[in-house]
Amino acid sequence: MNRVILHFSVCVVVIAMACEARGVDFTRDIEPIIQAHCIDCHGPDEQESQFRLDRLATMLSGGNSGEPAVVPGKPDQSFLLKLIRHKEPGKEMPPDESLPKREIELIEQWIADGAKTPKSYGPAKVDVNLSHWAFQPVKHSQSGSIDESVRDKLKNSGLTQSPTAERHVLIRRLYLVMLGIPPTPQQVEAFVTDDRDDAWPTLVEHVLASSHYGERWATYWLDLVRFGETHGFEMNRERPTAWQYRDWVIQSLNEDKPYNEFVRQQIAGDALGADVATGFLVAGPVDQVKGADPKLRQAQRMNELDDMINTTGTAFLGLTTGCARCHNHKFDPISQRDYYSMQAVFAGVQHGNRALPPSLETKQQIATLDAEIAELTDRLKKFIVEDASKIRPPVSARQNEEVFEKREVRFIRFTIQKTTGGEGCIDELEVYAEGRNVALTSSGAKAISSGDFVHPKHKLLHINDGRHGNDRSWIVDSAKGGWVQIELAAPTVIDRVVWGRDRDGQYADRLPIEYRIESAVEAGQWELLASSADRKAFPGGTPSEPVYQFAKFPDAEAMQGEKWLKRSQTVRDARKEREKSRMVVYAGTFSQPGPTHRLYRGEPDAKREQVTPNAIEVFTSLNLSSNAPERDRRLALGNWIASTDNPLTARVIVNRLWQFHFGTGIVDTPSDFGLNGTPPSHPELLDGLAGELMEHDWSLKHIHRLILNSDTWRQSNRPNADAMRVDAASRLLWRFPPRRLEAEAIRDSVLAVTGVLDLQNAGGPGFSPFEVEMENVRHYHAKKTYGPADWRRMIYMTKVRQEREQVFGAFDCPDASMVVPKRSRSTTPLQALNLLNSRFVMQQADLFAKRLQADSETIPQQITRAWELCFQRPPTDEELADSAAFIKQEGIQQFTRAILNANEFVFIP
Repeated sequence: MNRVILHFSVCVVVIAMACEARGVDFTRDIEPIIQAHCIDCHGPDEQESQFRLDRLATMLSGGNSGEPAVVPGKPDQSFLLKLIRHKEPGKEMPPDESLPKREIELIEQWIADGAKTPKSYGPAKVDVNLSHWAFQPVKHSQSGSIDESVRDKLKNSGLTQSPTAERHVLIRRLYLVMLGIPPTPQQVEAFVTDDRDDAWPTLVEHVLASSHYGERWATYWLDLVRFGETHGFEMNRERPTAWQYRDWVIQSLNEDKPYNEFVRQQIAGDALGADVATGFLVAGPVDQVKGADPKLRQAQRMNELDDMINTTGTAFLGLTTGCARCHNHKFDPISQRDYYSMQAVFAGVQHGNRALPPSLETKQQIATLDAEIAELTDRLKKFIVEDASKIRPPVSARQNEEVFEKREVRFIRFTIQKTTGGEGCIDELEVYAEGRNVALTSSGAKAISSGDFVHPKHKLLHINDGRHGNDRSWIVDSAKGGWVQIELAAPTVIDRVVWGRDRDGQYADRLPIEYRIESAVEAGQWELLASSADRKAFPGGTPSEPVYQFAKFPDAEAMQGEKWLKRSQTVRDARKEREKSRMVVYAGTFSQPGPTHRLYRGEPDAKREQVTPNAIEVFTSLNLSSNAPERDRRLALGNWIASTDNPLTARVIVNRLWQFHFGTGIVDTPSDFGLNGTPPSHPELLDGLAGELMEHDWSLKHIHRLILNSDTWRQSNRPNADAMRVDAASRLLWRFPPRRLEAEAIRDSVLAVTGVLDLQNAGGPGFSPFEVEMENVRHYHAKKTYGPADWRRMIYMTKVRQEREQVFGAFDCPDASMVVPKRSRSTTPLQALNLLNSRFVMQQADLFAKRLQADSETIPQQITRAWELCFQRPPTDEELADSAAFIKQEGIQQFTRAILNANEFVFIP
C-alpha cells in the first residue's frame, strides 16, 4: 500500500513540474478567466471606468484611475492584481465574488512572464482619437464673413436677419457693450447727425481707442482668472499690492497687446519683461493658516497647484484639466499623468509678493549716484588712516569713550544709525570738561530726542541723571534710528564723551553699533566730534567703512574732506532709498522645485512614478527634463499654449469675445471645448474668427472691428413672433439679443448720468465697499456713507473674496474664489429693492435731481434731459406728460429714483 502512495505522489510532482515548465499560456490559462469574470463589464460592449481587458493597450495603461493595470514583468506594480486580491477597498474585482487562489496565481505568473497576448489584442499603445472638432487644426476659409455664416444658418431655419437698428440705439449699444458707460447727449447728437458714409466705422475706432475699453473688458478677464484682492478662506486678509495685475490687464487690452503675448506673459512674465503679469498664477485664493499636520500642509499645497493648473486649462485652453487630478479625465484625452506633468511646470510657484526689477528711470538714478559715490571715494582716499593701529576696537555694550581735541560746544547730539537689533538703547550720555561731567541735569543740562520708546523703565530723563544700568536707560522710538541731544547750561570746552548700553553688564541687546556724535555752539550748525567710522566692525556686523583722519591736513583741505565725506554719506543714503523704492507686487515667488510624482487618487502620500514637466501628451511634448530650470518650464508651457499650432487657444478667446458681444458664445460652454461641452452653433464662423485672429498678429481689437462692423451686430433687437417660435433665445442671431447689464456697468452708468463718475482717477489701489474690522480674522461690514472716493469705476473697487458688495453684488457678481467664464443672469426681489431703496441709489437719485435742475429750468426740459442722459433719446409725448404728472405729485427726486430703476436704463438694447 505504501508503494502505491509513494508512486502516486511522485506522479503528481512530475505532472506539476511539467505544467510549470511549459509556462502560463494566455489563451489557455488567462483568457478563460477574463471571459468568465470580467469581459461583461470591461469588454467591447461596456467599458466601466474606461477599462477594457480585450485590448492590450488598455491593459497596460489602465482605466480612468490612472494606474497601469498590467506592468509586464512587475506583478507588484500591476493594479489589476491589487483589484483581484481585494486590496483596494471599494474597488474589489470581481465585485461580487473572489477569484480562486489558483486563478490569481496564474494571472500573477502571466504578468511576471511578460504579459504576452495574441495579436488580436492589438498593439501595446494606440493613437488617441483626436477627431473631436476642437482638437482639429483651425480651418480658416477666406470666403466666408460673419454675416454670410449667420445668414446661411438662418436660411436653413427659415429665418432672416432683422433690419439695422436706429442710430441712437446703435451708439447706446456700442458704448455699453464696449465701454460699460452710456454716451453723452452730445456724443449721441454728433453720431445721429453724421451723414458721412464712414460714420459708423469712425465711431467704432473712436470707442476702441478709448481707455475705458480696457476697463470694461478687463472685468470679463478678471472673472475668468479668479482675481481677488484678499486671500479668502478663514482669515481673508488683504493683498494690498494685487491691484497692479488688474491695471496690467487693463493696460494690455488698451494697447491691444497681441493675445499670444498676453498669454505667455501671464505664465512666464518674469522671463519676458512683464513681471506683474504673473499675478495671474497666484490670483486665486490661498489658505494662510497652514496646518500643523504635514499631510494637511501637503493637501493645502496640492490645492494651490490645482488652482493654477485648472485656471490655466479653462482660461486659455477651454479644457477642464483639473478633472484629471484624481483619475484620468472621463471625457477628454487628459491623463492623470498629464495633470501631474503640468503640476511639475508650476511646482516652483508660491503665493506671495515679489519685488519688481527697478524701472529704467530708477536704474538711471542709481547709475548717476554710483558715479558720484565713486568720484567722492576717489577724492577721499588721501584722508584714509593707513595705520591699522589707529583703528579703535568695536563698540562695547558696557562703556565707550570718545576722545577728541578740545572744542567749545553748547549742544551735543548722539545719532543712532544702526543697532544690533531693535530700537537703540543708551543708559547714560556723559560729556566731560576737565574731568567733570557737564551733561548732568543737576548741572543745568537739558535733554531732548527725536522720539522716546514708551516704557516705565526707559525714559528720556534717564539719559543724563548720573545713574547707570538697564533700569535707568533711554530707548529711541524707532528701530530705524534717531537721536538724543543735550544742551549744556552754557558754552563749555569739552574733550571727551562717554556712553554705554548697560554699565552693569547685564544687557547687550539694542546696542548702537553705527553712530555719529556731533556738536554745535549755535543750534543746527553741527560739526562731527566722533563716530563709529574709525572702529572695527562689531562681531557679526558688516565690515566697517574706511577710517578717515582730517586733523593732520591744513584747515581748508580738512574742511573740504569733511564736506566730501558728508556728501558721500548723503549720496549713499539716497541710493539706499532708491533701492527701497522698488515696487512690490503680489505676483508669486519662484524657486527650483524637487521631483514631482503622479499621486494615486490625488493623495499626497500615495506617490507613484516621477513625471517630467510637460503639457497634455496627445497634443504636444515640451521636451523638458525632470530637473529643467523652473522658469524654463513655465516659458515652454506658455509658448505651446500661445502657438498657432495649438488648436484650442485662438478658438477659445474669439468665442469669449463673441459671448461678451452677444450674451452667448458660438460655443455656449466657453470654458469646456472638450467632449462634454456643446458643439459650436456656427463652426465655420468660429474657425474663421480664430484664423483672422492669428493672421492679424493676434489682435483682439481686429476681432472687435469685424464683429462691430457686421450687419449681425447692428441689427434691431425688436422681437418677431414667427422668429420667436423657431428661436426664442435668438441663438441663431435673427436679431441682436437684448440683455441686462452686469453689476459694474449698472453702477458706472448710474454715476455717469448723475454726473459724479470719476473717470480721471484710473488705476492704482482700489476703493473699498466695506468698513473693515481689522481683527486677525477680517470682518467686512457694508459702508453706510459714500463720497467722491467711492465714485470711481467699479473695476477699481477692491475685490473681497467671500463677500458681496451690498448694493450691486446682488446683480450676480461672482465670488472671486472661483473661475467664472459666464455670469448668471438672475431676477430677484433683492435686486429691485437695492436699486430702489439702497442708500447709494437714494444718494445718486438726489444728485441726479440736482443735476437736472442745474442743467434745465423747466420741468419738461428736465424730463427731456433725463431721457437723453439715461436712454439716449427724447421722451415721447406720452412719456413726457406722464413724467410731468408724476413729478407734480411726488417730486423730482422720486422721478430720478424711478428712472434709474427703469428696464431701459439697465438693458443693452
